[in-house]
Amino acid sequence: MMIFWGLLLGLPVLAFGGVAVYSPALLSRFIEWFKSSRSVALALTVLAWFWTAYECDTIGIDVFDMILKRFPFQLWIMAGVLSWLTFIWMPGNLPVRALTGILMLIPAELFKATRPILPDGGFAAVHIFVVTAYIGAIIGMYGMFYPWRLEKGMGLLQNRPALFRVVGALCVGWGVAIVAAGFVV
Repeated sequence: MMIFWGLLLGLPVLAFGGVAVYSPALLSRFIEWFKSSRSVALALTVLAWFWTAYECDTIGIDVFDMILKRFPFQLWIMAGVLSWLTFIWMPGNLPVRALTGILMLIPAELFKATRPILPDGGFAAVHIFVVTAYIGAIIGMYGMFYPWRLEKGMGLLQNRPALFRVVGALCVGWGVAIVAAGFVV
């Protein structure tokens, strides 16, 4: 299971960093396309809302269940309606907002796999996943409410190719660490 998580989390970070190091102009074009793509916005929004419905369905909190499970398929209908309404009413910055929403959802599933293998003390390779999940959740929380600031920050990096390459090199290192940890754990 940890190999799956290593590849799922590590490869995008590694790819982002690798392209930033070797071709910042190509990554800049991809980022601009990503920010304005309606199809990416729709796909990520639907994924985020249905994943949220899944989490609400499985979380097992009585108050949530009392409200969200009044009739069969209520959560899934709500996820479909909210996906559509979000796509219609919040088109600005939607790809970034949906992606950061997904970043906030990753720890819920990841921690189900990491919790049983965490050591009682000290550092282990599994902690790389835990730290990655928390970093993603922090970026996700910020990006859900201020996606334009994440876009502006990325634009500032894009305007400084040397700094963009340094950040890319850091991402390459972190991506390699995540993938390697997946095979070691």
